[in-house]
Order: sequence, then C-alpha cells, then structure tokens
Amino acid sequence: MNVLKSIHFYFKFIYLFLIGRIIGKEEYKEEYNEVSKTYLRWTERMKKYTDEILRIELLEKENKVNVLDFACGTGYIAKCLLSNLDDPDLSLTAVDISDEMIEIAQSEINDSRCSFVLQDGMSFLENETAEKYDTIYCGFALPYFNRRKIVKQFTRILKRNGTVHLILNCRGTLEGISKIYFNLMKSDPSLIDKIMEIGFSLPKSEKSLNAWFAKYRFDTISLKTVNEWVMFDTPNELYDWLKQTGAIAGTGKIFSENKEIEDAVIDKIEESLVYDRQYRINHKFILAVLRKSPQS
Repeated sequence: MNVLKSIHFYFKFIYLFLIGRIIGKEEYKEEYNEVSKTYLRWTERMKKYTDEILRIELLEKENKVNVLDFACGTGYIAKCLLSNLDDPDLSLTAVDISDEMIEIAQSEINDSRCSFVLQDGMSFLENETAEKYDTIYCGFALPYFNRRKIVKQFTRILKRNGTVHLILNCRGTLEGISKIYFNLMKSDPSLIDKIMEIGFSLPKSEKSLNAWFAKYRFDTISLKTVNEWVMFDTPNELYDWLKQTGAIAGTGKIFSENKEIEDAVIDKIEESLVYDRQYRINHKFILAVLRKSPQS
C-alpha cells in the first residue's frame, strides 16, 4: 500500500506540474495579506539580522541616492533607511505585491522621500529604467522569483558600483516542517491541490548565492550564514508562529482540506519536533551585500 501511495504521489506531483497547478504570485499575495496584521512577529525577531545588511555607510558616500526596497512588506527596511539618512535628496521606492502589507507600511512611514508601488515584483523590474538605482534591498523575498530572471533584472536596473543587500532563506531551513508537509502529501495524494516550487529556488549555500551574482560581475562585500532555532512550549504555539509570520506562506494552498491538514501538522509537530520539552524548528538564512563591477 505504501508503494502504491508513493507512486500515486509522484504521478500526482508530475501531473500538477504539467498542467500548471503551481502556487504562484497571486496565492502568495493572498497568504501575505492574511499575515499582514501579525507580520510584526517576524520583523521583531529578524530585525537584528536585517539590520546587518543595511550598511548605511555605503549609502552615505553617495551625493544623491536612489534606493529600491524590493518586496518591502510592512516597510521595516524602508523605515530604517529613512530614519538613519538625513539626505533630503534621498529617493526611496518601496514595492510589494501585497496591498495589505503596503497599507501598513504607508501608515507607519510619513516621509516625502519614500514612494510606494503596489505591483508584482518581476513586472515592476521589467518596466524600470536601466541603471536607475544606486542600491537595492531585498529582505526574505528573492526565492519567490525565478533566480535567473531576478538577478539579471537587478543587474540591469542597478548603476555601476551599485550595491545589492540581501537576506534570504537557504537550503536546510525549516527542515522538520518541510518533512512533515512532504510526508502528509505522500500519505494522501488525493488531497493535493497545488504544488510549491520555492524550495527549489533556495540557494544551497553562500557559495551558490555568490555564484549567481558573480556571473554578472558582482564582488562580495559581506556574506554570512545564520542557523537559529525557534522554540515554543507547545506545538500549537510553534505552528501559530510559522503561520502568522509567513514562514510557511504558500502551504495553505497545497491541500484541498486545510483544517484537516492543520490539525495533522500540529500533531506531527508534537511527535517529531520536540526537544528538551520544547517544540522547535530551525531557520537557516544568508545575509549578503554585493557590489556591481564598475565595468559591468
């Protein structure tokens, strides 16, 4: 029976891929709209790492700085930049696909130097002027896009000597929860409605991320991997954190019976993610600052 289920699962996966039942930008938009009111739980935990890629001193050297906050979410990066840079000529563009995320960012940022764009990120990039920006920031969003396309577009719209500041998940993140969802998909393939591709878009390591940009003649300013553990007293608390922060955004669109699946996920967390009487999951990500070559 297990062999038959495995065969069913792989055939179902291939079939959904071939007919295009893949979680895409509209589904992620809906999921991030849902977590917009609780996303503060994410920024509060991640801000100490996000702060490491700000590198304000790299912007202060410019006479006039044109900055892009790509996939800005609720505006944490934009707010930090605006509060730390007094330059009246600073121009910051913050773009995101989630209207509810943008609405929160706008409510918290009252600065004429900042403009907001509600648009799919790739569409925005493709319509931007070449060599327009001095600096691009992208916080936890790069793997939602086709890697080859987005690196190429970042290169195109970035000025020579411009910098890209990234923080993004990498392979090996959320290992326990990924295994739980994979096993649930295999246990009852009939419930699978759509498939996720984001796991294949994560860089394997610092070396692979560096290689993506080195192809376009970027030099590395800084590169660092972090693997931290998120811990809670109950499986429900851990699941709530994963859901309310967007850490598992997209998973709500995989199955046709979501309430049933949510209960099953919590049960599996209780079984497999307990350590020293706490429930934990790892979060592994890379921080990178890279500079475009002046000869690019």
